[in-house]
Amino acid sequence: MSCKGMRIQQRGAAALGVVVVMVIAGAVLGDGWVMLLGACGLLFFLLAGVMAWFNLSKLDCRIRTPKRVSAGESFDMELWLQNGRRVMDAFQVEVRLRLPGETKLAVVAPWTAAGSCSYRQQGHVLPRRAFAEQHSVDFLSSFPLGLFRVRRETVVRFEVTVTPRAITPVELNRDGSMFDAQPRGGVTAGQTFGEPRGIRPWQPGDSARRIHWPASARAMARGHDLRVREFDPPGFHPDHCHLVYHSYASGGEMLREDRFERSISLLCGALQLMQANGIPVVLTADFNDWQPVMVDSRAKMVEELMSLAKVERSRGTEAHDLERALQAVAQDHGLVMISDMAPDSWAHLLVPHPHSLVIDIRQIRYRHKTLHAEAASA
Repeated sequence: MSCKGMRIQQRGAAALGVVVVMVIAGAVLGDGWVMLLGACGLLFFLLAGVMAWFNLSKLDCRIRTPKRVSAGESFDMELWLQNGRRVMDAFQVEVRLRLPGETKLAVVAPWTAAGSCSYRQQGHVLPRRAFAEQHSVDFLSSFPLGLFRVRRETVVRFEVTVTPRAITPVELNRDGSMFDAQPRGGVTAGQTFGEPRGIRPWQPGDSARRIHWPASARAMARGHDLRVREFDPPGFHPDHCHLVYHSYASGGEMLREDRFERSISLLCGALQLMQANGIPVVLTADFNDWQPVMVDSRAKMVEELMSLAKVERSRGTEAHDLERALQAVAQDHGLVMISDMAPDSWAHLLVPHPHSLVIDIRQIRYRHKTLHAEAASA
C-alpha cells in the first residue's frame, strides 16, 4: 500500500488556528494557563493526526466478482476490508474501487475490529465492454473528528471481462428483410408461427393456442404435463451465415469512436440471434486480421464474446482487404455486413451476392433512455 497524502480539513484548520492563537496569546500576556491550554490543544491536534494516519495502516481489500459479466447488466460484487492490526480498530473507512469502463464503486465501513474484516455485498452495473486484471483501490478516512483527510492507495488483482452489450440489429427482425437470403424458406409476419419443430412439455408463459390437445391427453393419462407445439421463429433461417465486420470508409467519412462501440454491440446481437436459432456463423473481421472464426456452438459463442471484450478498432483497413474478404464468402451462405461507418461510404464495394444483408450503424441513438431503431434512411 502506498500513501497518497494527508491534508487538513477546514475544521482542522480552524482548530489549529485556535490553539496557535492561544499559545501565542499566553506567551505575550504571560498567562501560563492560557499557554498551557493552547499547548494541550496543540498536542491533541498532533495526536489526532497520528491516529488519522494510523487508522488506514495495514488495511487490505479483497474482492470477489464473476470473471465474466455483461455490459449493462447487474451483478453481485462482494468486498472484504481486512484490518491487519492487533491493537486498534479502523473507523469510518471509505473504500473507492475503480472498475473497468471508467466506473467507480464506493462503500463505507463504519467500524472494522482489529484482526477482523468488514463485509459488503451490493449490485453493480458496468456500462461498457472492458477487460482488466488489476484494479486501483483508494482508502479514505476523516477519523477522528474530521480534522484530517487521509488517503492511501493499493492495487487488487482479479480478472474481470465485461462482454459487449448485445443489440439485435433491426434488419434481422424486420418482416421479410432476410427472405431473399433463403429461397426455400418462408416468411411470416405479426404473431404467426414459423415452421413446426416438434412437441415439448408445457412451460410457464406458453400460449394456450400452442397446446397440442391429443398429445396432452396422452401425456396427462400417463401423469405428465401438457404438451405444446414448438415452432421455429418466423422468417428465413439459412443453413450457414458469413458475417463480415470492417471499419473501412471512403469519401472522407468522419471517424466516430462511439460508433465502434455501437457496431460491436450490433455484432454481438447478430451473433447471439444466429446462435439462438442454431445457425452456424463464420465471422471475418478486420480487427482479427481477417482471420475467419467459426461460431457454431454455445461454447464458441462465449469464447467470441470474451474476445470481443478486448478488441480495438482497426485503423489500417484498405478497400482491397474488404474486397478479398467478400470474395471468400460462399454463394450458398447468407452474408451479413456490419461496420462502424455508414453504408453509403462502402456499399459500392459489395460484390454481387444472392443472399446479402447490410446492417446500418445509424439505427441506434444512445442519447435516449431507450434504444430506438431508425430506418436506414434516417
